[in-house]
Amino acid sequence: MLAFDMDAFAAPQPPAPTSPLVARAEETFERLSVYEGKGFLHHCKRLFTFATMLLDKEGVDDLDTEVAYAIAMVHDLGLLSEHEEGHNYMQRSRALFWRVFADLPLPEVDPRIVDECLLFNHRVFPVPNVTRAAECFRRAVWVEHTRGLRTYGLPREAVRKVFDTYERDDFDAVLWDFTKRTLRREPLTIVNGIFF
Repeated sequence: MLAFDMDAFAAPQPPAPTSPLVARAEETFERLSVYEGKGFLHHCKRLFTFATMLLDKEGVDDLDTEVAYAIAMVHDLGLLSEHEEGHNYMQRSRALFWRVFADLPLPEVDPRIVDECLLFNHRVFPVPNVTRAAECFRRAVWVEHTRGLRTYGLPREAVRKVFDTYERDDFDAVLWDFTKRTLRREPLTIVNGIFF
């Protein structure tokens, strides 16, 4: 994990794209994203940054930084991918993760952590018995979607700096498109998967 001092905060930077895992995550994102602006990309980078901050704050060290980055980059791509199986987009994002990284040697990580980060990250309430890493990812999503109103103990100034570093750009339009796609294709996901 990236260690950082909460009092002397500098936003954790994404891992170097020279890593095959990081490069594949970015290639997959670029290939599947249908949005022209930076909003969706910045959303994924904010999620990675908030998750990394929360993992560090909570002392969770069983999720490699590059794997966390890959999870953040593909966590919503199940909405856009036409080739994955699963009855909701979280399941399709999980299937996409395991398919696109299947030929790469992943840093040592419990597959349950990856699955839970991808399946439960949008839940409003904590999910019983999930890994601590998955709970950090869930909280990171809510730091992101509340625009920093919820911080889960992260310094507000640090959270604000992340939003300043990765501006929202067209992300509100992306969210509207996500909502339309979900309501059109899988409306029950709103109540059985995303929020509860």
